[in-house]
Amino acid sequence: MTIDQRGSRDRTDRVPEVLDILDRVETRLGFERTIGDEVQGVLDSPEQVTLAVRLLATQTGWHIGIGIGPVDTPLPRSTAEGRGEAFYAARRAVEAAKGAPAHLVVDPTTGHGGLAENALRLMIWTLENIRPQSRRYIDYRLDQPESTQNDIAEHFDVSQQAVSHVLSPGGVELIEGACTLSTFHLDKAGDHVV
Repeated sequence: MTIDQRGSRDRTDRVPEVLDILDRVETRLGFERTIGDEVQGVLDSPEQVTLAVRLLATQTGWHIGIGIGPVDTPLPRSTAEGRGEAFYAARRAVEAAKGAPAHLVVDPTTGHGGLAENALRLMIWTLENIRPQSRRYIDYRLDQPESTQNDIAEHFDVSQQAVSHVLSPGGVELIEGACTLSTFHLDKAGDHVV
């Protein structure tokens, strides 16, 4: 995955913040700043790719390029030194994401890659159209599916009605469905994601 901050010339550098957030994601090569306000990591788990996109979507403000394909081995110590089709595809994807719906592109976009792209865009669009505070309730529920509305309200020190107002319209289920579809299609699409 290659991630680039939107409007970085006019905004504060958010790379340290996003690196902290992406620390939860299991990678082959960890996410790191490559150049400027760009971040890159190598993943080989469709579930972890989907998680990374979900975490980025809760923060908003990122162009996301996902490249699928082989990588040259052995892997280097740094993603900036990586080579292989997945790296080149991620570069093309992040550049294309600057003008794409939901600021996300999966390369190649054919077959399962295109279907994964659609599911991820649905997830991003859904999260970005929810208030930031409300995104935190949804993110908490997705991370801890057994939690009740009361648990979430207690965790965030808000009323149960406030949590119910966010969770009742079905946003969690829509995002869960998009995550499941994305994971399925990424699994069918390839072996390494950069």
